[in-house]
Amino acid sequence: MDGNAFSAIDLFPLIVEHRLFFEYASAVDIKIGTKLAVYTSLDQDDMLALLADYDLGNLVSFQGISGGVENTNYFVTTDQGKYVLTLFEEFEAEEVPYFLDVVAHFKAEGFNVPAAIDDKQGERLRMVKGRPAIMVDCFPGTLLDQTDAASCALMGTELAKLHKAGQTFPEKRPSHRGVAWWNVTSKDLAPKLPAEEATLLLDQVRAFDDFLQTSTELPTGTIHADLFFNNTLFVGTELSAIIDFYNACHSWLTYDLAIVVNDWCSDPDTGELDMAKYSALVTAYASERPFTGAEKETWPLMLQTAAMRFWLSRLEAWYGAIDDPERLAQQHNPEEIKRILKVRLQSCPELV
Repeated sequence: MDGNAFSAIDLFPLIVEHRLFFEYASAVDIKIGTKLAVYTSLDQDDMLALLADYDLGNLVSFQGISGGVENTNYFVTTDQGKYVLTLFEEFEAEEVPYFLDVVAHFKAEGFNVPAAIDDKQGERLRMVKGRPAIMVDCFPGTLLDQTDAASCALMGTELAKLHKAGQTFPEKRPSHRGVAWWNVTSKDLAPKLPAEEATLLLDQVRAFDDFLQTSTELPTGTIHADLFFNNTLFVGTELSAIIDFYNACHSWLTYDLAIVVNDWCSDPDTGELDMAKYSALVTAYASERPFTGAEKETWPLMLQTAAMRFWLSRLEAWYGAIDDPERLAQQHNPEEIKRILKVRLQSCPELV
């Protein structure tokens, strides 16, 4: 079948009913997660009213940003510059300040990160259409089409520096998508999955629970926890900014590194690691922050757990949107991360 003959939305009811979507998507190359992710719609009057409370100039234009699946984002251009408006769709107002504090900390440490801009009253967090919202500077640069050894080396160095800076952030907030979440969510989703997938998922959750019963101590700090390569901006070959800190938490540093390795260094079609990318990233990281013996020993489990966590969150998003074809088209394909998990269970490189 020609993958361009029908729209994905037209085909969702049929393929969801028969539970063949993931195999079908791979076969015809449906690009999940590329539709416009704007859950709270704003018009020109909304934007004008919002900007009236900032010293950011007069509105020139605004445009919804595609690609996100958790928050609503708009580019906002004024006669003074370009900004990004984020409306938080999953967090309530009292949950957001932690993430703003994290970003402010990293900005103070010298990182190019999108810290919230204060309005005329000195407030950084506002309510827009009933959702908590912030305005941040729009950094120069574009998303990478794909990673290479050079960009992986840059990321390795920057991530190690970020981890060292994160160890000085005082608040130790656990992840809202961490151990407690994946224990509950995996049990909720398991009955909806094919038996093989349910077993794979629950086995990985149990494996990490077993690890937590050991006395192994690993270095921790405030981490990004979602540093996929589409959460960075590059100007040419230079890293311009790290964005989207809304999964930040206090956790194991090598868990964060594993998240980065699984995304930046994997072939999405096979799940296999590109060893040139892997070596470049890990070597650069270790040059900035050497690994402990315990980190090296537990590295395979961290790679596997990082893959499990994002497979689970994609499954949760998928089944949460299964009755809404438009939102379903905005979700990332869980199959890509499942492939990575299965490959990591077969073999993992050493952390050297």
